[in-house]
Amino acid sequence: MTTETKIDGFKSLMYSSPLFYNFMTQKLHDYEKKYRILARMVCSDDETKILDLPCGTGNLARFLKPHISYEGWDLNQMFLEKIKKDWKKGVCKPKNIILKQKDIFEYQDYPDVDCVLLCDILHHISPRHEELVEKVKICTNKVVICEPISIKPENMNGNGLLGRLIMVIGRYLPESLIKTIDFLFGDNDGINSYATRSKWAHTDDALKLFYRKIGIEEKQIFKLGDELIGIWKK
Repeated sequence: MTTETKIDGFKSLMYSSPLFYNFMTQKLHDYEKKYRILARMVCSDDETKILDLPCGTGNLARFLKPHISYEGWDLNQMFLEKIKKDWKKGVCKPKNIILKQKDIFEYQDYPDVDCVLLCDILHHISPRHEELVEKVKICTNKVVICEPISIKPENMNGNGLLGRLIMVIGRYLPESLIKTIDFLFGDNDGINSYATRSKWAHTDDALKLFYRKIGIEEKQIFKLGDELIGIWKK
């Protein structure tokens, strides 16, 4: 395993604690089902070299097979340290793992890989999300994208009792309070502003339209809870 490092900014509790991050993502999504499906999709055509942008706490790596060569980029050093610990424990399965604390917009450093996963990132970086997708296409023959249809509580269902309860309560909170909660405890990654992220609000059809716009065929778009998965192939 090799790593590269770089600095990032202030983060909420969710992005300061890998354990809290994993807890919240498990409550908001059917975590195990989601990443088992994504692991199958990124390797469905016998791909062996995978780039995960950004890799977060390494959820994908937990479900990949040992022979896969996995490279993950993220600006959150604590997340990368969590992946290294899990890899040493055998929780992350690939024998060959490369981790880099790098900006995903450093296109010139992308390795040539069989597949790139873009999971829960495009809504963080709008309006540069289309630019990222087009640059990623250059280094690979396949891109798997998984994004929430919306990040507004009124448009989300959540997973499990706690996840659904969080969404129901969120629908009745004023925008100013939601913004404060987001900054201190929620989706504030220390890089992308709430103003940027809160603009991501789609219907199923609108997000499907975006997927088709970037070259994903209708038959390669799948609904998974509050998210849509799309598979682009060159």
